Amino acid sequence: MKIPRFIVRGSPRAIAIVLVLFAWFGTAAFASTDWSAIQAALGTDGTEFPGNVLRFELSRVDLTITVNGVAFSDARQNPAIANGFIGFKPMGGSRFFVDGSLPAQDSELEALQAALRVDKRIHITAIVNHAAIAVTPKIIWVHFEAKGDGAQLATSLNTALKTIHNPQVGTTVIPGTNSVFDPSLLPPQFLKLFDQGFVEQFGLVFAFYLPRPDERRIAIGPVGAETGLGIGQSFYIQIPFSGGTNNAILNIDFALRADEIQPVEDTLRAGGFAISAQNNWWVNDSPKLYYVHASAAGDGFALGNTLLDVVHIIQLESLLNRDHDHDY
Repeated sequence: MKIPRFIVRGSPRAIAIVLVLFAWFGTAAFASTDWSAIQAALGTDGTEFPGNVLRFELSRVDLTITVNGVAFSDARQNPAIANGFIGFKPMGGSRFFVDGSLPAQDSELEALQAALRVDKRIHITAIVNHAAIAVTPKIIWVHFEAKGDGAQLATSLNTALKTIHNPQVGTTVIPGTNSVFDPSLLPPQFLKLFDQGFVEQFGLVFAFYLPRPDERRIAIGPVGAETGLGIGQSFYIQIPFSGGTNNAILNIDFALRADEIQPVEDTLRAGGFAISAQNNWWVNDSPKLYYVHASAAGDGFALGNTLLDVVHIIQLESLLNRDHDHDY
């Protein structure tokens, strides 16, 4: 897969968040899986993620999203506000593990759940609202997981997605964006850390997916944890691509073990982030993971350093493995 090159021009401090999170990403090698039937059933191409996962990004481009009184007429300007995903991972033969997070309005919620449950292999695992209070219209995310024939499940999901205006169609995703900035400008610890992740670009937004350091010890039902399946840290960063402002907009989801929740939330709040949700998305996760959603707008360099502090907390806590007494 050829990785596109993007050159970003603008205020150095405004794009400092890119320096923190998007140093350099080599081309990943993926297992050979025939995804054609799944992609045909969903009517669009997915993105191959590490761990042999095919991920479809969902974006409610049909909606005008308002945040703190500012209207985003195209949801692709900030996909973390009204985005979701579907991930497929092969289990052998034509069988796949499938999971996802589907963004629905209040008025669509009942129809979406009913459409999902037509296929008895699809299990709804959580229904959550993790957007800030000042976001309209209200978006509620329906999380699910399923096991079975990949093309059949994709067909069922395609039918369900029609109830929320086919958010899998029309979203342009550029995977593996690299050379955003000269890697030699970055401190070595950033290069070492973020070479472990995977990056995509949606319009003016970068999405960075960072696996947990203990990923190999985490399972969701029959499969191991993978960032393409939503098991890890998801960073959505919107930065100005021209000079004149130092601001960046960030929406983050952290997948945390129990003992990590309070130190992570304390660090985020001290660094200027607002926390809008804390919940569990899974039924069969082991160990139990809790998702904390946070957002912030401001100086990209300062916010990026706060995120680096949080990543260090997760690294340390995962090594200590002190949360088993709190996992039920």
